Amino acid sequence: MSSRLLFFLFGGATGILTYGMIFLIFVKCGLLCFGGGMVLVPVYLEMFVGPDARYLQLEPEDFGNLLAITQMTPGPISINAATFFGYRWAGVLGSLVGTFGLLFPSFFLMTAALRSLERWNRSPIVQGLLWGVAPATIAMMVVATQIFLDMSVFTMEIPWKDILTGKGLPEGLSVRPLAILLTISAGWATYKSKLSIMTLVFICFAAGALLFPLCGL
Repeated sequence: MSSRLLFFLFGGATGILTYGMIFLIFVKCGLLCFGGGMVLVPVYLEMFVGPDARYLQLEPEDFGNLLAITQMTPGPISINAATFFGYRWAGVLGSLVGTFGLLFPSFFLMTAALRSLERWNRSPIVQGLLWGVAPATIAMMVVATQIFLDMSVFTMEIPWKDILTGKGLPEGLSVRPLAILLTISAGWATYKSKLSIMTLVFICFAAGALLFPLCGL
């Protein structure tokens, strides 16, 4: 074999392994996505964020910016994030493979569920599975909320994982007053007013862009 042929064969095999790994990783994420994209935030954090992450080792600030942007673009958090991670890993094709891998389990599971909905609805096994999954889903959403707070309202010298596992105390805990003000205002507006979520996101976006440089908070 010529060296050029060997080069193409090696490159092709490496590409297949890379895209195959991306696909399988996001298939696993798709199987865990029970209850919405918020559930996957801790999973994404463990896989792709920080120096100890298994794959991309993104900066926490980049991940926080990604989550903010996903609230302003069409599509759930999980899909937009999968597209972003796939792109950072292997370009445009990686983003397509990651997105397809995430949606792959949901498509077949939903198809199977819709075809057998009545029978499954009466099944004690299925009801037991749903009863068991619900608390885990809530717990993962609580952890995701804590991650969001750590990225926006609070600043801590101790990693959030150490605090949750009892390995450290939040001695370096500090708060961002502007972020607290925006959080409380957004919560009140969501509860009291008829503003759409998108309108509220853009208002907070504009307020942060104007006030953060002036206040330095």
